[in-house]
Amino acid sequence: MLAAPADHTVRATFEDAGYTLCVLMGKRCAREAADAAERYLRITPAAYLREQDERPHLTAIRRGPPRSRRWRFLAGR
Repeated sequence: MLAAPADHTVRATFEDAGYTLCVLMGKRCAREAADAAERYLRITPAAYLREQDERPHLTAIRRGPPRSRRWRFLAGR
């Protein structure tokens, strides 16, 4: 990429590699994915998975009206 910045083929390959790394590492941007990949290569896979399990997980978000407020629509009234 640095040797030929105007070469569209090289740039497309570079961007494809960045996207693939994001998907494989489960990160949103290439920088985070590269950091995660380096961390993965430094430590054992089991330690990496333990590290990922320690991160806080988002709780499930229920969509729709609260359960206590159910609307009844009666046909014909």
